[in-house]
Amino acid sequence: FVVSTVTTQTGEAESRWRPLVAQGLAINGQAAIDAYERDGREALAAHLDRIERRIDMRAWLLDDQLRELSSRELPDGGEELAREAASSEELVVREVEQGPRLVASRIITPEGGQYVMLAEIVRVFYRGGRPRDRADNRFRGVVEGQTGGRGVEGQAGGQGDETVLPDAGAASAADRGGFDRRGGPPRGPREARPPAWYWVWLSLIDDPGALAFRLLAVFLTAGLVCYGLARYLTAPVLRLRDATNRLAGGDLAVRVGPAVGNRKDELAQLGHDFDLMAARIESLLTTQRQLLSDVSHELRSPLARLNVALALARQRSGPEAAAPLDRIEAEAEQLNALIGRVLELARLESGAAPAERAPVDLGRLLEDIAADADFEARAKDCTVTFSAAEPCRVLGSEPLLRSAFENVVRNAVRYTARGTGVEIEMAPAGGGAVVTVRDHGPGVAEEHLDDMFEPFYRLADARDRESGGTGLGLAITRRAIRLHGGTVQAANAEDGGLIVELRLPPEPPA
Repeated sequence: FVVSTVTTQTGEAESRWRPLVAQGLAINGQAAIDAYERDGREALAAHLDRIERRIDMRAWLLDDQLRELSSRELPDGGEELAREAASSEELVVREVEQGPRLVASRIITPEGGQYVMLAEIVRVFYRGGRPRDRADNRFRGVVEGQTGGRGVEGQAGGQGDETVLPDAGAASAADRGGFDRRGGPPRGPREARPPAWYWVWLSLIDDPGALAFRLLAVFLTAGLVCYGLARYLTAPVLRLRDATNRLAGGDLAVRVGPAVGNRKDELAQLGHDFDLMAARIESLLTTQRQLLSDVSHELRSPLARLNVALALARQRSGPEAAAPLDRIEAEAEQLNALIGRVLELARLESGAAPAERAPVDLGRLLEDIAADADFEARAKDCTVTFSAAEPCRVLGSEPLLRSAFENVVRNAVRYTARGTGVEIEMAPAGGGAVVTVRDHGPGVAEEHLDDMFEPFYRLADARDRESGGTGLGLAITRRAIRLHGGTVQAANAEDGGLIVELRLPPEPPA
């Protein structure tokens, strides 16, 4: 934007260049006509030579018959341009790809004579909108020639010294490869049109204060506008990202519609679609949780009646019915335990925090769990051991934490290989505690490590308890640990088996 702004100033220079060049050609042309009419063709040639030596501008003077009066050879296209200028009242310009441009202007003397002044020049450079004066006096403006400077003989100035075209020498020298703006000699390849970067450099050295002010204004304005526009465009995106993170964290009631406001663009439509999605997910999950809770409660009543009927059947039956009745009682107890776990999961899914929180000695709790599990593991020739680096205390519900750790330990005992052991380790971590439970079983496929904590998820196709239980224990564990502000993750051990890591935050200070 800055470069294009600076380079477009060349158009303004062009608009000022034409009338100034036309005036300069008229003045120099009148001086050349005077030299010709007074002293003839040789005086005209000498006059044009002096102009060329002083300002590097080649010039030709043609009469009304378009004959060149100084015996100089016209440049390519010069005769056509002169013929066009003879019938025009304005400056005629012909652009060329390489070399200087040709300009021509008709000059009418006070006596009524008609001539055409033809010259080779290129762009004229300006500083602050006014012609430049050279320190070495090689380049002088039109104004100087008109207001007392050294002009043509008999006009406001010197004796026999010609009036020159303003800055034409500078332009011609630049066309020959560029000149040192501090007065050095021309150098470099011939170039008719300076590149875009030259105008930036030109503005910098000609008027650094104006360029600095322009750059400051551009950057300040563009910065403020772009910052405001960026904030306007990204604000709803940031709100949508925050809402997405909250939804992923379990906050199903989050919505972005109020934050977007009255916007009518695509981002507002995206926020509206997000709200519809969040409402649908909330409705589905709420319905699922309510269904589990309602079904579990409804199953309790027929289960209770089943237990009463079982007791009556024992009283009225003989010894031969004892075995079937024992099986019915065992299945009823399993169903009762399943219903209890479903109700517990529904309560944890609702996000309700434990009603009672108190400091819990985690080491003592895990030691009791390890002792009970070790007693059960001896039936399959396995052991359960517990080790602690140092005592740890956390704030939470002891019954809920006991259920969470028991589910992981009993799951490890179920899958560890016969004759192996389950290791429980506890260590402090960041003021809290980290508990790892490691078995020596077959492990779990990497793609299922996170899925195993979902409700009713089974790693085996069989539906019996030996191959996977009810599928609720680990789901209850993760939700219980999350309610205490902790995390649960599983990983396969390098030498076989599964490692479940449970992290709990520290007990807050009193």
